[in-house]
Amino acid sequence: MTERRRKKGLGCGKIFITLLVLTLVAVILIGSGLVSKLRTKIEMLIYPLSYEEEIVMAAQEYDFEPQFLCAVIHTESKFDIRAESHAGARGLMQIMPDTFEWLCEKRGEDHSPQDMLNPHLSIDYGTYYLRYLTDIYQDRYTACAAYNAGNTAVNEWLQNPAYSSDGVTLHTIPYEETSEYVQRIRDAEQMYQKLYFSE
Repeated sequence: MTERRRKKGLGCGKIFITLLVLTLVAVILIGSGLVSKLRTKIEMLIYPLSYEEEIVMAAQEYDFEPQFLCAVIHTESKFDIRAESHAGARGLMQIMPDTFEWLCEKRGEDHSPQDMLNPHLSIDYGTYYLRYLTDIYQDRYTACAAYNAGNTAVNEWLQNPAYSSDGVTLHTIPYEETSEYVQRIRDAEQMYQKLYFSE
């Protein structure tokens, strides 16, 4: 009986020492900032940044913050220039071919559908289209909803008090896909601000 208690006591002692060592290691790691650095590295893998020069230029030209454009690109394509949706949207900013053609006509420029895979053109045209929508709706997140769901749907939502109390902003988006899309942009915008544009 005494032997069993002694062994049990030794087992508890080992557990206590192991917990103490793990606690000390955690304190050292936190104190040295390694945990924070590791978390930042992981976040940067989840929220990568490519084509920064093109994004900053487009942000300046069309009066947006670069972190907002990064958030849209991340939500649309995860920065994959070859991305193509089941509906046929292509490129970094997932522009539909008919929208791209309309934007080309509006700007008096001539591009082929293949040009939607050009990073510079995709960012420039996508941002131009976002500015066009933002000028219409006066709210960037309502513009994002229109970017995703189309003007017709957004115009109907804005006229419905169940979705908009002021006719400008949407407090409720009835399409789950669009609602989640806009929320992902909001979340990603905060992360891009924190990781790359906090200064």
